[in-house]
Amino acid sequence: MMTATSPIERVVLTHLQIPLKESFRISGGEVAIKDAILVAVETSTGIGHGESSPMASSFGYSTDTPDGCWDDLRNTIAPSLIGRTVNSTAEIAALASTWTGSRFAAAGAENALWDLLGQAHHATIAQMLGAIDEQISLGVESGLAVGLCASIVELLKTIENHLAEGYRRVKIKIKPGSDVELVRAVRQHFGEIPLMVDGNGAYTAADIDVFRELDEFDLLMLEQPMKASDLDGLARLQEAVSTPVCLDETAETLELTAEAIRRKACRIVNLKIQRVGGLGPARAIHDLCYQQGIACWVGSMPELGLGQAHGIHLATLANCKYPTDIEPAARWFVDDYVVPPLELSAPGLFAVPTRPGLGFQIDAAKVRRYQVRRLDFTARTAG
Repeated sequence: MMTATSPIERVVLTHLQIPLKESFRISGGEVAIKDAILVAVETSTGIGHGESSPMASSFGYSTDTPDGCWDDLRNTIAPSLIGRTVNSTAEIAALASTWTGSRFAAAGAENALWDLLGQAHHATIAQMLGAIDEQISLGVESGLAVGLCASIVELLKTIENHLAEGYRRVKIKIKPGSDVELVRAVRQHFGEIPLMVDGNGAYTAADIDVFRELDEFDLLMLEQPMKASDLDGLARLQEAVSTPVCLDETAETLELTAEAIRRKACRIVNLKIQRVGGLGPARAIHDLCYQQGIACWVGSMPELGLGQAHGIHLATLANCKYPTDIEPAARWFVDDYVVPPLELSAPGLFAVPTRPGLGFQIDAAKVRRYQVRRLDFTARTAG
């Protein structure tokens, strides 16, 4: 019988900001600085780490912000962890279900508990999720994601500069007025590379003819072309085209994902740990999709090192059928804070860590360098 972790004696929150190498643009906004809140849960025998990884408030991925996540972690989540022990992932889920507010905030703490539990039970997170050794040994495929560029020439140059690193597919961002011609140019320049597009919810059912044109380019999928709540539009689109529609922002909870599947609004689901509130909810959505014959893959915000490392473990699950959005830290950021560095182990491939828990540690000097604020919680301060 597995033993529980030692009681949590300390929780440390650290807000970091690390610049991107260049601004990242989607249809809903632009960001040049990456915010992340590290969550460290400490016992007498170990430390678990997680990352709450919202984008800046000016960015259009979600309504979650660094300040909002910080407040939820400081006021509710971190104090609730002091004195707790966890014996199973089910106990982590039960505790996380008591947290209200941002799912991004919850993900940081929930992931730290998975890391702590894995270390206590001498198991990797991939093993605790239910991946088999064969899947773990294969590694996790990395796909290239490219934001909106100032010109088609810049888009083609960006893709060309990175393809030599062996990425297993290419994703480009689109928006109304910048879509069909982008895909046509990429197809003409690069031929039959595995290619997909991401609309970040910028389209409506009135744009279905655009997607009928895109349907001719043999794309892997159309990711979140319409708003998260527009299940009618997504279902109409999936009925009109042969290319699979992929849910991203729509797949926020198990219940919403189930409803979208019931209404035939998709054939693929993007799993994002931050968006759904942690590894447990992401696994539940994965399992639902498997039961319903809907393929999955693992997306990224992108997060910094710890956030993406948790995604590597999640992507070992059997129903994750497509390359991830997880990329080496050096692809996006001027620096990172994890040891070992988040790098490809072979062209387009991440090795799955084999050390218990997450398999990555933090570089304390890097954390101090990029720290914006920090809070420590103990039994005395949380009480």
